[in-house]
Amino acid sequence: MIPKKKLIIWLLTMFLTVIAVIVITNLQEQNQKNITIAIAAPLSNTGQVTQELGKSMVRAAQLCIDQVNKAGGIEGRKVQLKIYDDQGKIDVAEKVAREIVESPAIAVIGHYSSSTSLAAGKIYQAAGIPAISGSATADAVTADNDWYFRTIFNDSFQGKFIATYLRKVLGYSEISIIRGYDVYGLNLGRTVETAFRELGGEIVAQWQLPTNQNLASDRSIIEELQELKKSDRFPQAIVLATNRAQVRSLLREIKNRNLNLSLFGGDDIGDVSIAQSFSNLLKEQETPGFFTNGLYATVPTMYDVANDRTQQFRKTFEEVYKMSPGWSAASYYNATTAIVEAIHRTLLTEKDLAKSAFTGKDIKKDRSRVREGLLRINSPDTAVATGTKRFYFNRNNTVTFPPSVGIFDRGQLVSAFTQLQIVPNIEAILNSEAKIPSENILQIGQQYLQKTDIVYVGLDINKVSYLDEKSSTYLVDFYLWFRYKGNLNPDQIEFSNYGIDRLDSGERLAIEEPIQRGEDNGVKYKIYRIKADFHEEFDFRNYPFDKQHLSVRFRHTELTRNRLIYAIDLIGMQDITRKELFNQWKEKVFNEITSWTPTKITFFQDTLVKDSTLGYRQLIDTKSNLEYSQFNAVIEIKRKLLSFSIKNLLPLWFFIAVAYQFLFLPFDLLSAELLSGLLLAVVFYHLSLLDALPDGVGYVVALDYAFYLVYLLFGLELTLVTVGSSDKFKNNEAQRKKLLLLGRVLFPMIVFVGSIWLYLLYV
Repeated sequence: MIPKKKLIIWLLTMFLTVIAVIVITNLQEQNQKNITIAIAAPLSNTGQVTQELGKSMVRAAQLCIDQVNKAGGIEGRKVQLKIYDDQGKIDVAEKVAREIVESPAIAVIGHYSSSTSLAAGKIYQAAGIPAISGSATADAVTADNDWYFRTIFNDSFQGKFIATYLRKVLGYSEISIIRGYDVYGLNLGRTVETAFRELGGEIVAQWQLPTNQNLASDRSIIEELQELKKSDRFPQAIVLATNRAQVRSLLREIKNRNLNLSLFGGDDIGDVSIAQSFSNLLKEQETPGFFTNGLYATVPTMYDVANDRTQQFRKTFEEVYKMSPGWSAASYYNATTAIVEAIHRTLLTEKDLAKSAFTGKDIKKDRSRVREGLLRINSPDTAVATGTKRFYFNRNNTVTFPPSVGIFDRGQLVSAFTQLQIVPNIEAILNSEAKIPSENILQIGQQYLQKTDIVYVGLDINKVSYLDEKSSTYLVDFYLWFRYKGNLNPDQIEFSNYGIDRLDSGERLAIEEPIQRGEDNGVKYKIYRIKADFHEEFDFRNYPFDKQHLSVRFRHTELTRNRLIYAIDLIGMQDITRKELFNQWKEKVFNEITSWTPTKITFFQDTLVKDSTLGYRQLIDTKSNLEYSQFNAVIEIKRKLLSFSIKNLLPLWFFIAVAYQFLFLPFDLLSAELLSGLLLAVVFYHLSLLDALPDGVGYVVALDYAFYLVYLLFGLELTLVTVGSSDKFKNNEAQRKKLLLLGRVLFPMIVFVGSIWLYLLYV
């Protein structure tokens, strides 16, 4: 006989064991369902600027994964991000790489620098795990490793690009180069030197930073520069082939000593964190951007010329993390998206293996599948469209888009006035034979690039009024300005959504003479005030829970996108996307439109494709289209549901209340005629509300469903009347009372369930 105490202990132990087994089994099943991706970033024990970049990498990757999981995961499987800190050091990166290899991760995002990527890449290649960097530009990262990919250009192309821009765009013939002591600086500096000399330029002097770089070594370079100035051999520009940590003290010394020359850096310098690192210095506080103004940098993403998808990524990143993303955040968002897309496409193409793939049972095969998926993203037809770009990988596992050239202004990185865009098909360029000798089209290796003018556009909305839902038109009063260089006519524009009636008649909105024009430090400007009605096709499917978009859109009438791009004047415009400014703005701009409230405003440029070739033989032969840069200002508005309900839906609730009161009348007083009369009133009211919508709306709107619910209620009552008037119930008062009681219960239940359904569906 087992003692009672021991029996209780034994039963309790068995119970806990069973619970533990269930929990462990569920966790194992959950882990098998989850797909793990690793990210390696410099998060500690390094410079503050580098640590902030590491955080930005992780945040961008996590943002992408959160969005994927919120949308249901990859074919129903959740993705989890496992974070590793490589401290930006080679030995730590190697240690982290070995840990990742032993983990359940099927792919790696990172590392940040070329040095850490090269060191870790050997381990990833040997183990067979794919890695993708959004920032490591050294050629060898991917050239000697078929398991490594990147969503940024490489140093060979970047160096030649910088040399070409200095020589052919800025017109410099004499430059100097300062190289960093790491792989990035050495390779980039060497490429710039070789390419610049091949273009007929001269390298006046060059320096390599010592591994023990300090203030004394930086000042030594500055003193040599001053000697060159005295001997009349001062360079026109200095290329800073360094990383951002190495360049900070150099910039401070150059600016403090007032050396008047251009500065040009690579991608690692092109981030606002460089400017922000000087924020505690007195000169920077007195003159915003003092230490970085005029500094050029090549970057993969510029937000002021980005499309609406990129602007949405930027806005979401700021909302989630309370900070602005640099180009590296966009690049790592792209890297994460590429891995997710590779997994997704693999699952779709290998449906017979879908149950066994990416479960952790065959980690080696899973990793190989991801690599194969990335390798298949290799052409325009298989390109990945992310939140910021559309791209594919070339033979060296590197993306194909060229750098953008940014220039620092008041602490912000904005687009330089001249960009170089890749020409995908030289035969499609009109008059290309004449443009190549005139250097409007340049060549880097086998790749052609065309000079493109950037025009900064600012748009300040004063008032939106007279919103007419029937015609989907609205009146906008706004200031519009252009800042540009050269002999352009940036104001030769066509508003693509000018009032629909006028567009149909062929009338175009002609802007009058500018209210102000001039030139400031070589930059020309024109300012206009415009008041006109515009049209945007409204979508009333969710009416009256709907959101609509009011926009002002325009493009140049003649210059296509390869010759002119409209950029957002981020510095000249108020950042009304900030909550406090946005609230002030909407009160001023929307005070005449009481039925709507703005929820957000977005400025972006995108590409407007004109399908017609206009008879150009080059376009016909190459099957190309005319593409224009279109500037867009878009305000999202939502209907004020409370005011709409008070104004328009109170009668409907009155009808519902009266219909419910009918159920409390004696049954003999109920009749089909009585209900039909009230139902007819509801139908006419329904039609009167729909009359506010444009003619020809052929789809069912949300308001219709609300009335369908009311019709269901009347149908219930008519059914009760019909049943109660039948021979079976006609002379049975008790049964009739039960019918009325049933109606009194079902009626509010239908109203409650229907209201909840409408709320969940539309609100």
